[in-house]
Amino acid sequence: MASERAPNLVLIVVDDLRVDHLSTYGYERKTDPHLSQRAQSGTIFSNCHSPTGWTLPSCASIITGHYPEDHGLLDHNRRFLKPKLGHHLGENYRRIAFTNNGNTIPDTISETVLEELGLERRPAKWKFFGWDDGFDEFYWTPREEHLEPYKLATDRLKKLREEESDQPFFMFFHTNLVHDYHMGRDYFTGVERWLDRPLRPSLKEFRDGPWVWQDPPDSLMATELKEDIVAKYDCGIHRADQELEKLFQEINFDDTIVILVGDHGEGFAPDMGRVHHCGRLHEDLLHVPLILWFPDELKKTYDLPQEETKACSTIDVVPTALTLLGQVPDALPGRLLFDLSTHRLIRGSDHGYIYWNDDFVRESYDTCQIELHSKLTYPLKEITVRRNHTERQYAYNLAYDPEERENLIDRRGKPNVELEPITFVVAVNDWPELEENLLASSVARSSKHQWVLINNTDNRFYDSISRLYHDAWDEIENDLVFFMHQDLYLPHGWEERVAIALNELEEKDPNWGVIGGVGAIKALENEGQSKILKGHWCDPHGYHRMGPLPHEVESLDEQWLGLRRSSGLRFDANLPGFHCYGIDISLTAREAGLKSYAIDAFVWHKFRDSRGWLIGGKEDSKKIVGRWTDQWMADFNPSAEYVEGKWQKYLPFQTTSWNWK
Repeated sequence: MASERAPNLVLIVVDDLRVDHLSTYGYERKTDPHLSQRAQSGTIFSNCHSPTGWTLPSCASIITGHYPEDHGLLDHNRRFLKPKLGHHLGENYRRIAFTNNGNTIPDTISETVLEELGLERRPAKWKFFGWDDGFDEFYWTPREEHLEPYKLATDRLKKLREEESDQPFFMFFHTNLVHDYHMGRDYFTGVERWLDRPLRPSLKEFRDGPWVWQDPPDSLMATELKEDIVAKYDCGIHRADQELEKLFQEINFDDTIVILVGDHGEGFAPDMGRVHHCGRLHEDLLHVPLILWFPDELKKTYDLPQEETKACSTIDVVPTALTLLGQVPDALPGRLLFDLSTHRLIRGSDHGYIYWNDDFVRESYDTCQIELHSKLTYPLKEITVRRNHTERQYAYNLAYDPEERENLIDRRGKPNVELEPITFVVAVNDWPELEENLLASSVARSSKHQWVLINNTDNRFYDSISRLYHDAWDEIENDLVFFMHQDLYLPHGWEERVAIALNELEEKDPNWGVIGGVGAIKALENEGQSKILKGHWCDPHGYHRMGPLPHEVESLDEQWLGLRRSSGLRFDANLPGFHCYGIDISLTAREAGLKSYAIDAFVWHKFRDSRGWLIGGKEDSKKIVGRWTDQWMADFNPSAEYVEGKWQKYLPFQTTSWNWK
C-alpha cells in the first residue's frame, strides 16, 4: 500500500446468504471452495448478526451503520434518513455501486422502465429510496440478470487498476444470485453434485416466497420439498462463489480493505412454519457471514485473529471501515470489529412483514400493524411479536436449543419435568444488584419455592458468609437448598434444566453431597497441565460449556451451591471472611463420604450491574477488577489459611481460582 495514499474499500453484500450453508463456516457441502481459501488470509466473524431479516432494511443497515428504526427504510414507503458510507467518505473517494435487487433501485430508473420490468405495483415507492445518493456511479441491474453485476464490477475494477489514480475508490457490490434459487437457471438446477440425482422437474422453477411451501407441486412431502429446494439454494451459493472469485482476482488486497457480508439468511424449516425470509427474527435469518481483509500496513495497528467469535452486528461495518480509513465515526451505534466486548446485546427488528402462525401465510405492513423485536445476549434470546394490538413473547436458550424450537415462556401443551421445591438462601449486600439479576429471573416469581433473603448491606451484620449460611439453616423449609449469589441470573427454563440435571445425577449417584454450576476437578488429576474446569455457565470472562456433565469435581465455584438438608452437611460457622467456603463444604462432603458435582444447568454470573446494564466484560465488573489487589488478598488470606489448616490431610486441593499445595 502506498504510504501517501489511503486504501481502497470494497464492500460486498451477498443477498440471502445463510451462514451455516458455507463450507467456510463448517457446512458439510463444499459450497464455497474459493471463499474458504480466501478467508484464510482474512478474519472470519463467526457470530455476526443482521438487525433484520429482509433485503431493504438489512442492506440499508449495512450501508448506513444504523438500525432500521433510525435509517428509515422500514418498508417500501420510506426514504433514507441517515447518511450512507459514501457520504462519510466524501469526494476524496471515487464512489461506485453495483446492485441487483428491486429493493436497491436508484432514483434514476424511470417508472416506465420499472413497469416494463413488471414492477408496476410499486414503481413510485421504489423510485424514492435514495440509494444512488452518496455515489458517483451507480449501476443497477434487474434481479434476473444475476451475472451482469459481476461482469460490470470486474471490468470496472480492471479499469481502476489501469488508471493508477491517486484517488482511492469505494465500491459497494450487491448480488442477488443466491437469493433467486427459485428460478430455473442452470446454475440452480444442477443439484446432482449434492443429491446424486436430478432435480424434481416440478421444482425447476417456482414463485419466489413462501407459496411453494403452502401448496407443494405434485403433492410433495415437506421433506422431499426441502431436499430439492435446499440443494438449489446451495447450487446458487456455489455459483456465486465462482463469480466472486473472479471479482477478488481483480482486487489488490495490498491496498484495499475488503468486507464480505450477508444481509440476511433463509428459512428451510417447514415443520416449524419457518421458510423463505422476512417476518421473523430467528437465527436462520439473522445469523449471517462476515469476513474482513485489510492490508498488512493496517495490521500493524489493528490486530484481529483468524476467527473472531465475539458477537457483532452488520451495523458494525460502517464504523469499522471509517476507522480503518482514518476517520472518526460520529453518532453511530455500532462497535469496531477489532474492539468487541466479551458480551453484547444484539438487537433485531422487523416492521414490514410478519408470520403470525406456522401456516406459511405472510402479512405485510399493507394489511396490519407490525412490530417485531429481538434481543440476543448469547446464548439467551428473546423475541416480542406484535400484530395490531396482540402481543406474543418467546424466549430461547441457544446453548440447549440452537434451532429455537422450544419457547421457554409458553409451556402450554408441553410436558414439564417436575422440580421439587427449593429453598434459595441469598446474602444481600447490594439490593439493586439483586433486583437486576436474581430477582429478575422468572423462577423468582414462582410461589413454589422459598426465598430466604438475608440483609447484609455493606457487610454490617455478618463478616463471614459461611456463618451467615450456617445461621440461615433454621429458616429452611425444603430438603433441596441452593445458596446463591445475588448477581446470578437464572434464565427462562432454568427450573426444567435443573430437574433434568438432577435426574441425570441421581441416576449416577443418588447420595451426592454438593452440586453447583462449575467446579474444578481434583488437583492430583491435572497431571501437570492447566486447571481443568467442568460446568456450564456464563460470566464476564465469557460463555463456557465444559463437559461431560454431570461431572465429579473437587470443589465448586461459590456462584451457587446446592445441598440436601437431609445429607447432614452444613457450612462451618468458624470459617472467616467471604471466600473459600465452596472448597470447604466440598471437603466437608468428602469427609462424610459424599461427592461434589458440576451439573448442566446454565446460569449467568454477573449478568447486569446495579443500574441494569449488561456487563460486557471483566472490565465492566468492579468486583472482578478489584480482585487480586492488596485489599482483596488481605480479605482472602484469612479464609485460605483457615481452610488449609483445617484440611491438611487432603492437600493438594484446588478451587476454580486458587490452589493449595
